[in-house]
Amino acid sequence: MRDDVTFVELVHRDLREVRWPEPAEIRARARGRSRRTAVTAAAAVLVLASVSTVAVGRAVAPAPPPAATAGEHAEIPVEAMLAPADVPAKSDERLGDTGLGERVRVDDVLRTCGQERGLLEDQAVSRYSRSQTLIGTATVDGFAPYRRPVVSQDVYRLEAGAAGRVFADLDRLVAGCTAWQEVSPVQAEQGTVTTTVVHGWTVAASDFAGDQAILLRHTVSVPPDGTTGKPVGLPPWPEYTLVVRVGDLVTVLVPGEPLRLGVPGNTVIEAQLLDVARAAGRRMCAAANPGC
Repeated sequence: MRDDVTFVELVHRDLREVRWPEPAEIRARARGRSRRTAVTAAAAVLVLASVSTVAVGRAVAPAPPPAATAGEHAEIPVEAMLAPADVPAKSDERLGDTGLGERVRVDDVLRTCGQERGLLEDQAVSRYSRSQTLIGTATVDGFAPYRRPVVSQDVYRLEAGAAGRVFADLDRLVAGCTAWQEVSPVQAEQGTVTTTVVHGWTVAASDFAGDQAILLRHTVSVPPDGTTGKPVGLPPWPEYTLVVRVGDLVTVLVPGEPLRLGVPGNTVIEAQLLDVARAAGRRMCAAANPGC
């Protein structure tokens, strides 16, 4: 173990006080975009803090770290993440990253609704986090093979009490964001038109893995043409997010196209997702505090 644990804890405490800027247009962000945007900023803060100490020529006495076990100070090992064998869709590449002092992110669109309706309190901030995306190759008759994500996963280590609060926050957001309307541009036959779509979230399943777990289903209505009133395009596939807690660890799973295609309420698709979430819960057992 490093000798400067107290200094690291001080940095972690300072990072939790930083107010990270929100994206200007969070609704337009693709769900597949990396969840690691805060890491670069965190690293910059660490470097600036180090340079300032050297320039001034005096050391800052760190505050005593909060009482915690060794497990609460441990980074998240790669063994706590899903392995390709845990996922029914084939993958042959794993892209990963680690971070610290990051807010727990579940569903950016739901978060935007919560902000507009005054439902969103301060998000839980993790001590450590690790992310990965499992990638595979898709083959479709008549088209060249292409690469696509199978599942994206974030695992966060939180302080005592914060892990359970993630689920309480989600319950409040889902209950308060029924039929949330969003005005956005869509592509129609005559070009890009501005229309209104209705978002809805439901908890499709709960308490199926770990200490707490939910399967969150997000549906979007078919947008009407602003001029003719006719539907523009076909109903989008539902989007799923799985959240599982084991001890002080919380994982957020976003299945890619190979795992989530199907109509809302498709019991085969959703049962498959629950199996993946259970595997994720088992993987976190040895690294969680307390463990399984």
